[in-house]
Amino acid sequence: MSPDAFTCEDLKSDITQLGIILYPADRLNEKFLIKIRQCILKLPEDHPVKLWLKKAVQTLPLSAAEQKKSVFITEILTSKFNLITDLSVKNRIIEVLIDVPENTFSEKLMKSYLYLMIGNVTRSDNILRSMMREAPVRSWEGFSTTPSFYHRISLENHASMIAKMAKHPSDRKTFELFSLYLKSFMNDPKLLEELDDTDINQLEGKLSLLSVERIAPELVQYLRFKNLDEQHLVARLRKGTIPHPTQAYWFWYFLPVDSLISEAFLPELSTIEENDPLWFVYLMENEKLSDFYAGKTGKAFLPGKRHLLRAQLEKPKVFMLALWKLIELGDIDQKLVQDTARFLTQ
Repeated sequence: MSPDAFTCEDLKSDITQLGIILYPADRLNEKFLIKIRQCILKLPEDHPVKLWLKKAVQTLPLSAAEQKKSVFITEILTSKFNLITDLSVKNRIIEVLIDVPENTFSEKLMKSYLYLMIGNVTRSDNILRSMMREAPVRSWEGFSTTPSFYHRISLENHASMIAKMAKHPSDRKTFELFSLYLKSFMNDPKLLEELDDTDINQLEGKLSLLSVERIAPELVQYLRFKNLDEQHLVARLRKGTIPHPTQAYWFWYFLPVDSLISEAFLPELSTIEENDPLWFVYLMENEKLSDFYAGKTGKAFLPGKRHLLRAQLEKPKVFMLALWKLIELGDIDQKLVQDTARFLTQ
C-alpha cells in the first residue's frame, strides 16, 4: 500500500493493522508514519497500532559505557586486519567477550568472530560447531523485542564479519560448513548475498570425509542427502543408521520422504506432538504425513491446528514461528493483532 493510498478507514482491517505493526518501523515511509499518527489520535490507548507506534518512536539510548564499547566493537568488526596483535586492544576484546551473551544467532556469531580476531581459532570454531549441531528450528527460535546492544551491533555487521571469517588464513573447514548451514536454513537476504560471494564449493566435494562429518554430523548427513533422488534417499534412511529423532528434525521437513512414511514414524510423531507441538505443526504441512497420522491415530489434526498454534503464542521463544503459521493459514483476527502488539511492545 502506498502512503498516498492509505486512509484512516484502512485501520479497521485486522490484516492492515497486523501488516503495519510487523513492518520494520525504521523502513516505513515518513509520510506514511505521519498519516498513521493522525489516524490514531482518537483511538483508544490500547489500540494495537497505537501501542506499536509508541514503542516504535521510543529509542532507549545507550549508556556512556555502552556507547564507548559500541564504537570499539564496531571498529573491530569492520577492521581490515585478520588478527589483532596489539596487547592492549587484545585485552579489551577479551573484556568484551566476557560480557557478550550467547542468546541469539548474532551474539554467537560476534563471539566467534572476536575469538578469531585474537587468534583463538579453536574457541571460534567451537561456537560455530555448536550452532551447526542445533536442529534448524532451534536457530529460528528466540526472537526478542528487546535484544542486547551486542545483538544489534552484530546484526548491522553480519556481512563484514562473514567476509572476514571467510578470508581468514586458518583452516576454514568449519566456517565453510557453517556457510552451508546458513545457506540451507536461513533466509536473511544480506547474509545470503555475502555468502554467494564466498567460495565454499571446495568443501562440498569433501562431505564424505569423516573429518568433515565429525564437525557437525547431522548437518553433513543432510548435505549428503539433499542431492539424492527420493528412491536413494529413502533407501539410506530405511537402513536405520540415523535414528528417528534425528530424522524428524533434520530430514522429514526438508527432504522428499513421502515414500518413507510408515508406521515406524508413529512413536516419534506422538512424542513430538506432546513435547514439541509447534514442530509437529510444521511436520504436518506434509499432506501425506498429516493424512497418515490422522488415519493411524484417529485424530483429526487440521481442526485443532489453529487452537494449537494460538496456544504457542503464549511462549515468547516461539511466538514468531507460531504467528508465521497462523498468517499462512489466514487465521487473522483482532485478538491475533492484539497479541502481536503486546508481544512487540512488552
